[in-house]
Amino acid sequence: SALLAVDLHAERLADQLRSRLKEIVRDRGFHPVFQPIVEVDTGRVVGYEALTRFADGEPPDARFSAAWRVGSGVELELATLDRAVQEGRDLPTGRWLNVNISPRLLTHRAELRAIFDKANRPLVAEVTEHELIPDYGAVREALKELGPIRIAVDDAGAGIANFAHIVDLQPDFVKVDLGLIRGVDTDLARQAMIVALCHFARATSCQLIAEGVETRGEARTVRSLGVGFGQGYWYGRPMALETIIAAPKAELVPAGR
Repeated sequence: SALLAVDLHAERLADQLRSRLKEIVRDRGFHPVFQPIVEVDTGRVVGYEALTRFADGEPPDARFSAAWRVGSGVELELATLDRAVQEGRDLPTGRWLNVNISPRLLTHRAELRAIFDKANRPLVAEVTEHELIPDYGAVREALKELGPIRIAVDDAGAGIANFAHIVDLQPDFVKVDLGLIRGVDTDLARQAMIVALCHFARATSCQLIAEGVETRGEARTVRSLGVGFGQGYWYGRPMALETIIAAPKAELVPAGR
């Protein structure tokens, strides 16, 4: 009886969460923000990553994880992705747009293709799963069916699964985890790891993006080590579309790189 009561309580909580998520999707209780990705040699903004913010302040990672746990991940991820692509149409021209996709979403290719067809700029699909993917070939084929998009692997260096991603997914971009970037200007071990990733990138014809760059020292170091692109507060915080449109170009990337 006690176990049954626990199960019933858990199911009630799951039902409440599913209902809440349905409301969020219906009422569009979220909006995208866009963080610049820059060419570290010049400071030129080359792209933006779309990130979701929820109106009730719930952290995005927690909300998406909870949604997948109760079977609402597809609806929530498609809704946020659609809004990001549509608002991304008004970003400055000549920049690509990074969007985050869970591999589990790739079974819904028709819906994804309909969303991607709305884009007016090159898209980069960031693989967000932090678990082992059982069939990398199937994931690559599914991504190819979505059109001329490029692939990025997020959080390289954060765990074994991520190293498997960068080897087996054959991405166009590898995003170096902020855990490797933090304090890289004073840490020889982190510098050695990034040099190794740079060698991998050259050998496999992909490009590196340093994530979480926050200081002048980190920015100078990743540049000196050969990383091509950077992202983080040093270059620009995630911003609403209106802020990007209104901001002078000089405000997007700090002086004194």
